[in-house]
Amino acid sequence: MKTSAVSDPRLRLKWDIFLSFKRDRSHGFTNRLYEALIKAQVRVWKGDVERKNQELGPSLEEAMEDSVAFVVVLSPDYAKSHWCLEELAKLCDLRSSLGRPMLPIFYEVDPWHFRKQSPFEEDIEEHAKRFGEEEIQRWRGAMNVIGHISGFVYRLWSS
Repeated sequence: MKTSAVSDPRLRLKWDIFLSFKRDRSHGFTNRLYEALIKAQVRVWKGDVERKNQELGPSLEEAMEDSVAFVVVLSPDYAKSHWCLEELAKLCDLRSSLGRPMLPIFYEVDPWHFRKQSPFEEDIEEHAKRFGEEEIQRWRGAMNVIGHISGFVYRLWSS
């Protein structure tokens, strides 16, 4: 009997979802999302990662490459972290080169914030003191890309 490639577990990617987020005020939301996905038996990669020498670690990159899709939780403090921006740029590269789907969740922030980047200018200026122009432009490009992808906008409503 011939087995199709899709049913061969050796050919399956290890993770259904690579969950990307900044550990900030959106963390509680991200934890609830993660728990709901796990409960639905979705294989989700989420974890604290060791970062070395200003680069994404090999286990992180392997997890990205071995994921079917990417879910990125974007928050108002997202651009404060150069690690988040580097991770986002890598995910955008993989989305482009491998055709992987990416779903942004804009947590208390609007997509246009990432398209226009004006709310993040101070953060970008701080990063520019440590990183080269090429890297800054790569991060800006990734922010622009994700700001143009259809996703979900989540806001906490106050009375």
